[in-house]
Amino acid sequence: MDDLLESPTLALARWAVQTQWAQVPEVARLATRRSWLNWWGCALGGAADPQVDRLVSALRPLGAAGSAPLLGRSERLDLPSAALVHAFASNILDFDDTHWATAIHPAGPVASAVVAWSSQYPCSGADALLAFLLGMEVECAVGLAVSPEHYAKGWHITASCGVFGAAAAVGRLMQLDEARMVWALGHAASQASGLVASLGSSAKSLNIAHAARNGLLAAQYAQAGLSASTAVLEDRFGFGALMGEGSFALGKLPGADAHWQVEDNRFKPYPCGFLLHPTLKACLALVQAHGVLAADAVAQITLRVAPLAATRANRPQPADGMAAKLSLQHAAAIMLLEGEAGVRRFTDAAVAQSQALRAKVQVLADEGLSQQEAAVEVQLHQGALLQARHRPAPGEEHPSLDDAGLALKFHDLVAHGAPHCDADRLVEQICATEQLADLRALVGLTLS
Repeated sequence: MDDLLESPTLALARWAVQTQWAQVPEVARLATRRSWLNWWGCALGGAADPQVDRLVSALRPLGAAGSAPLLGRSERLDLPSAALVHAFASNILDFDDTHWATAIHPAGPVASAVVAWSSQYPCSGADALLAFLLGMEVECAVGLAVSPEHYAKGWHITASCGVFGAAAAVGRLMQLDEARMVWALGHAASQASGLVASLGSSAKSLNIAHAARNGLLAAQYAQAGLSASTAVLEDRFGFGALMGEGSFALGKLPGADAHWQVEDNRFKPYPCGFLLHPTLKACLALVQAHGVLAADAVAQITLRVAPLAATRANRPQPADGMAAKLSLQHAAAIMLLEGEAGVRRFTDAAVAQSQALRAKVQVLADEGLSQQEAAVEVQLHQGALLQARHRPAPGEEHPSLDDAGLALKFHDLVAHGAPHCDADRLVEQICATEQLADLRALVGLTLS
């Protein structure tokens, strides 16, 4: 590939091949460890979900049997299918991380492919953690280059850009050279997909699952010598032209003196779409001031939210717990009824519980509100009007869980989806990933 010119595709591939852990500043290393812990919690929290059971059952007749273990479960599948299930499980609760500048959930596609591959091949924890970081940075770099047009067009950006991250991460573990890493990105681009129309259904999590599996396969194709476009990001008919706004320009790639996107990763306090979080916080403020409400005491609830939230999450009749994760009406009703909104508040049973109060919720798009703001008004039958608003302080528009909150979230998720695991030991080992000689030891602690 001597004829390759310096291009966005080559620059990204070269960076993914050459970057070393020693070049990563401590603040980015810490953010990587936090993203890693959050992903393991989400993957284990979703491991026993009925949707995961259905996915595994669907894969079996397709010849997916193999030796790759599934986190938190007893089954074993082939390597690509294991990556698929890991990503599906880690997203099914909608509790995953968020990179606000792109709306990507970075860890899911990348960690799922890394852990699947590392369960079958010797891989130190340090190598896995570096591959995880590089993959997240690659997908965010691609996402930034096509934002905001890409997501606005209706592409599910975690899936369509996550496939690049998964390919780069597994390619790094395979020790691909620059030429083959370019091919891995080319194969990833040809498999990039996922539609926002899928949100609210199991297909949403499958979008992300396909990104993990396809990214792993892209790296395997490249390793085997299957060629791909060497300018897939910037070509006239490439990813940027077809799925962005017509051109593709990378920003400055991270280094010792440059910003790492992982530092901007945030961790959800609620297991639902991030567009619902301002509404949940506004309703929580109302509950803290007035107490929880009974459905028969309420005449009407009015939510004022940002236009994007109204467009994507105005869902008055969610069919089940999964659809409720993108329903402003359910989120408001369940918080007002219960005063909290953990994983058990976005289940099929919770949807039935919220029905009476949810029917009284009106959603209004307010051009004057940012995506981080929401307001709620509750008109009681007895005449009182209760009001609350969430407006973050400057600099706190995208808050995240601190270390204590992240640890508590991890324990709650393990108790929910993998209660057979020793959560304390897992936290200890996950936080010590860099010292592990073989990541398979960590995977083994989760198996049932």
